[in-house]
Amino acid sequence: MQRHLLIFSASALLAACAENHSVRYVDPGQQGVVAGTGIESQDIAAAAQKAAQSIVSLPAIAGAAQAPVIIITPVTNRSASPVDATLYTTKLRGALMQYGSNKVRFLARDASWNTNQQEQGLRDSGAVNNTTPGGRQGATYDYVLTAELQGISTATSQGQSDYFLIAFKLVNYQDLLLWESQYEIKKEGKEAGVYR
Repeated sequence: MQRHLLIFSASALLAACAENHSVRYVDPGQQGVVAGTGIESQDIAAAAQKAAQSIVSLPAIAGAAQAPVIIITPVTNRSASPVDATLYTTKLRGALMQYGSNKVRFLARDASWNTNQQEQGLRDSGAVNNTTPGGRQGATYDYVLTAELQGISTATSQGQSDYFLIAFKLVNYQDLLLWESQYEIKKEGKEAGVYR
């Protein structure tokens, strides 16, 4: 029994010593102590905020009698930097909701398409009652918002340099380009970070 107690105490002591007390919360909009030359949270937030503020101030958006509907396509990553395109798309939509919640509306087919199709099938079969006269009619879009990330990297014995261009485009349903904006990022450092 004493042997088991000694082993348990030693294990607990080792676990306590192994705890990392140097972890801290940081503002995701600010550069942290651990930084690299790739795309980081503050870059994603700044680009999304700039695009959102610019879009909601467009005359076609700000002066519309009824809030236009925008569908956001997934961000395309054409750079060599590993970027979670879904995270970027989510951040962009969130920034637009924050800055233009009463000026624009969004189609969320990524979140609702399958559920809506299933519900429509249940209504059509008579398994559930339709509460709206005339049935359900899905919304369509007025504009498509796209974002593309491109980049080039240079590495020498003196360090690493990364340049990124994030190009945003707002296109209407007739394929006419209404707005385009670009956000540039250039970073240099002694070492490139490892991004996952």
